[in-house]
Amino acid sequence: MFRRITVLLLALSLVVGGTSCSAPDDGTSTADALAKALTSHTVGDLSFDKPSADVQKELTEISKGIDPVWPTAAVSGVVITDDTARVSLNYTWKLPDVDKAWTYATGADMKRDGKNWVITWSSEMLQPELKPGERLAISTTNGKRAGILSADGQAIVKDRMVQIVGINKDGLTDAQAAASAKALAAVLEIDPAAYAAKVKAYGAVAFVDAITLREEAFNALDKDKLNAVEGILVTRDTMPLAPSRTFASAILGSVHEATAEDIEKSKGKIVAGQIIGSGGLQAAFDAQLAGTPGITVSAVPAATADTATASAEATGDAGTSTTDAEAPPRPLFIVEPVDGKDVKTTLVPGIQTAAESALDDVKTPSSIVVMRPSTGAILASANGPDSAGYNTAFLGQYAPGSTFKMATSLALLRTGMGPTSTVSCTPEFTADGKKFLNAPGYAPEATGEVSLTTAVAHSCNTAFVSQFEKLSQDNLADAAGALGIGMENDLGLDAYMGNVPRDSKGTEHAASLIGQGKVQVSPLAMATMMSSMVKGTAVTPVLVDGHDGKAKLAAGAALTTKEAGDLRILMRAVVTDGYLSTLADLPGSEAIGKTGTAEFGTETPPRTHSWVIAAQGDIAVAVFVEDGDLGAITGGPLAKAALLAAK
Repeated sequence: MFRRITVLLLALSLVVGGTSCSAPDDGTSTADALAKALTSHTVGDLSFDKPSADVQKELTEISKGIDPVWPTAAVSGVVITDDTARVSLNYTWKLPDVDKAWTYATGADMKRDGKNWVITWSSEMLQPELKPGERLAISTTNGKRAGILSADGQAIVKDRMVQIVGINKDGLTDAQAAASAKALAAVLEIDPAAYAAKVKAYGAVAFVDAITLREEAFNALDKDKLNAVEGILVTRDTMPLAPSRTFASAILGSVHEATAEDIEKSKGKIVAGQIIGSGGLQAAFDAQLAGTPGITVSAVPAATADTATASAEATGDAGTSTTDAEAPPRPLFIVEPVDGKDVKTTLVPGIQTAAESALDDVKTPSSIVVMRPSTGAILASANGPDSAGYNTAFLGQYAPGSTFKMATSLALLRTGMGPTSTVSCTPEFTADGKKFLNAPGYAPEATGEVSLTTAVAHSCNTAFVSQFEKLSQDNLADAAGALGIGMENDLGLDAYMGNVPRDSKGTEHAASLIGQGKVQVSPLAMATMMSSMVKGTAVTPVLVDGHDGKAKLAAGAALTTKEAGDLRILMRAVVTDGYLSTLADLPGSEAIGKTGTAEFGTETPPRTHSWVIAAQGDIAVAVFVEDGDLGAITGGPLAKAALLAAK
């Protein structure tokens, strides 16, 4: 027992002795701890030549104007002279939108205190040019936002005059400001509760904007009612805008000044006052259009920084303003802004305007797409007023009806048929138990054993449905793919290029032959299909000049020159002998086309989509009206207007 106790005491004495004889800090450990503390701007339990709480307070004040941006500090060396040490520190700042980090070296002094070290606090250990009592501040300068250009390089979107309407709260009581907010909201027809809440949240002397209007929209306001609002204030400014509010709006998108929500979501990439894109090309190419912001890190007197913060809180402005004339900010690091780069589109403003005007009176979602088959350039993409801002032209998913018979015709040509081959056009045909009929008023002289050309010209449903056992769904899908349906292509904006299911069978397969069943396309997809038949090979649509869409066609054999020529013969007959006679008198080269009417819904009789695809020379158009009459009746005049505008 005595021996075991002796061994235990010896072991304990070795442990205690080892601890008491540990080597003193040579300054390296304290230096490393200091670098970590400066990186986190939290001093923890480090020893300074002044109370740690005071050091922490000053460090927090220095970082307040630059939060959440902050550098990392690292020790590059420690030089000891007697009881003092000089710590060399390297700093690295990763600033928002700045590719190259801001780096510099500085240092800190320490004095030995027994086995430990006491750090001499100085703001210079953060930044060598930072003087006692100064704080850090960061400001952002935006470059000039670039424009969106038309096909000829002219600006579609450019700085245009706007009027910013709001209330100046200076001199108004809270009750007066609330009443004015309600009155102004009524004049402007905006949400009164939302605007009243915004007015209430702003400072006592703030200008609270309600709406930004184009000159023409502002001029249309009732000025007597506007001027009667107490505190009303209107300021002029410019914003990057299209020629009109509706001009290619689904394509172009819009811009707005960054909101608090935008700033928060960006995690520091967006700052107050910045103009950002919303929807369309403005959002899709926002980084290119906006360019790169410039950043300045400055040393500012504490009073200036505090004044700027208080001013921002009072006005509701999240920006930074330093107005102390006696002590202006001293820039420590500057990155100049880089202006944005223009986005050049393929749009032709005259054709775009004409297409939009043609749809002005259409009381249902609608669109017109105009393309140049030789290049795939989208010359116009218009959506009617009832599309309500939705990009029907690019994103609509609809049954194409009889316009799709051109894909079916290609599939039949691939079985050995030609324009003069005979097909059977009967008043009705039953496929897998479902009865298919021709359109009401179908020409009786175009029934019986007729040529494929006649069947296309008069759009005989039964002639095509009768081929359902001879023509597989795979072959139909291959033919559609050869005309561009279902291709993958990044236009720069989301676009649906159609789908022809390969697993349709029975009745559904029969319906596919006349563009019903589960066949789905967009107006853009049908303009692409028309363009492909004109060019003689699959066309890839292009919207943004120089943008690589990495196009990939759907599976299937490529369209041949002979096949495309035969398809154009069929479509010429639609104009000369069929339903598109309205295009027969167009001046210039021969027009070709195909009408389509697709049933939808559960009503009796069913409602119908109206379609027309047409071309003349190097211009192809697709017209779609969601709830219309026969394609020739509703879509024919619209297609003619688009072709005339493109001359």
